[in-house]
Amino acid sequence: MTAAAPKRFHWIDYAKAIGILLVVFGHVIIGMRFSAFTQFPPWMQTTEFYIYSFHMPLFFLLSGYVFPISKDKAFGRFLGSSLINLFLPYLIWNVLFALLKNLSSDSVHVAVPLSDIPKVILHPIQHFWFLPYLFLIRFLYWFAERIDGSRGLGVLAAGFSAWYLIYWALGIQDAVDPRFYMGLAMFGLGTLLERRSELLDALRRVGALAACILAWAALATVCYLYGVGLFVPLAALAGVAAVVSLALLLPAPAAPGSRALAFLGEASLGIYITHGIFIALTRTLLLKVHVTAIGVHILLGTMVAVICPIILVIVANRLGLSPFIGLGRNWSSRYLRGHVFRDTQPLARPGNN
Repeated sequence: MTAAAPKRFHWIDYAKAIGILLVVFGHVIIGMRFSAFTQFPPWMQTTEFYIYSFHMPLFFLLSGYVFPISKDKAFGRFLGSSLINLFLPYLIWNVLFALLKNLSSDSVHVAVPLSDIPKVILHPIQHFWFLPYLFLIRFLYWFAERIDGSRGLGVLAAGFSAWYLIYWALGIQDAVDPRFYMGLAMFGLGTLLERRSELLDALRRVGALAACILAWAALATVCYLYGVGLFVPLAALAGVAAVVSLALLLPAPAAPGSRALAFLGEASLGIYITHGIFIALTRTLLLKVHVTAIGVHILLGTMVAVICPIILVIVANRLGLSPFIGLGRNWSSRYLRGHVFRDTQPLARPGNN
């Protein structure tokens, strides 16, 4: 890899930014539904379904894409990176979130009894499932690469992708969370995509973007109208392809707007970990002043749950506290200090996805 190679990875930050905005928006809607402070209109449930058809598969695929090119492959560095960027954030914020849910009003949250707090270490609550799943999946692929290099990655990726399709096509029922199978497959597909630059070139076209959007809309609609089945993984793959295509087509982060979008991708881990708390606080404050308008809750909830985590991430990084408070490793943004890429801080770094 040449010294200038990391420049091509700004599309990953764009894709992560799009994904994290969908995550926050979706959780604002879900929080309103569970709090049941107003009538939940049908369009919100429909929106929630379509968002969830692809947004988390996107993060697994992007994590898989950067995995083969990561420098943190020696076991000690890999373990340290995984602990700092995935396990500690999960442990700290999963428990903190459970404690806050215990203290919150039952009309706003489903509380977690204090007696169940120790259990959340092994049983993630709400959106925190992504972190331990990614932790385990990365180690599976790490061992596959250690055993047989890129061929080992390819075999594992092909096997889990095939199982993901079979699982949904046959409607198999077992004790494993389907999201874990999804993560195994999409992460693997990401490792394969990294070696197939021609696929990225094919997606870097307006026609490809339109085709992916149409395919995702059609497949997701079939799932929405007729239930689960083989269309579930196909809709996820089409939706992920659409986001990747859009990210590839966006201009390089030179203007303030594009740099801000790319920075959201850089900060996506911190936003993902902490946004639920800010959503809950915003909803609680609005209800205390008797604001129940859906539009106000969606707008303010989304804005606060993006802006406040960003402030937290910036402050923690400037003070060098990120690893100690569960926000991953300290890093320096490529975008807040101008649009010149600096090769000393590669974008493609596992655990910061």
